[in-house]
Amino acid sequence: MTRKNPKQTRQRLLQTAFQEMHAHGFQGMRVDEILRQSGLQKGAFYHHFGSKTELGYAILEEQIKPLIEEVWLAPLADINNPVQDLPRFLDSLGERITPAMREHGCPLNNLAQEMARLDDGFQKRIASLFTEWVTAFQTVLEKGQQHGYIRKNVDCHQVARFLVAVLEGCIGLFKVEHSAEQWQACRTQLAVYMTSLEPNSTQ
Repeated sequence: MTRKNPKQTRQRLLQTAFQEMHAHGFQGMRVDEILRQSGLQKGAFYHHFGSKTELGYAILEEQIKPLIEEVWLAPLADINNPVQDLPRFLDSLGERITPAMREHGCPLNNLAQEMARLDDGFQKRIASLFTEWVTAFQTVLEKGQQHGYIRKNVDCHQVARFLVAVLEGCIGLFKVEHSAEQWQACRTQLAVYMTSLEPNSTQ
């Protein structure tokens, strides 16, 4: 299988490993279980990945990064007025996230909490993805600022960092509670906060 379809084999390993890591964490992910579920032999694994850690890096770059881009980053390009559109953006989130994300939370945040302090390779890759996420929000905010929707004295970079932190916290609480009330609270308070950034705001 490896000789005939190396790309397909590698992709199968990555997808299966991502599902296992999302459900059980990197440290709880077992190579033998990945092989059992994918129907592959140990030789196929070591043909493509030198170690479990190398596999983890590949999951971050080839599975989690595209997922974050699809769910969070790409839709931001359609936002014109961030004060009004960002809360609506959250309303449509349910259409974009996978059932696994509803059950297990954000895979990037999960991995950050588990591995960022334990491995420099994970830390650098995780930090890079968060930077990309913050930058995407900052771009939206700066565009809104240029169009007069946000006050000129607002630090868009700091607000972008705050928004990513708030959203990840909300996702974490939702993972624990599985409560629609939790997500509604996040959406409502985000709308209040965004209004405070408008030029005519007294805050």
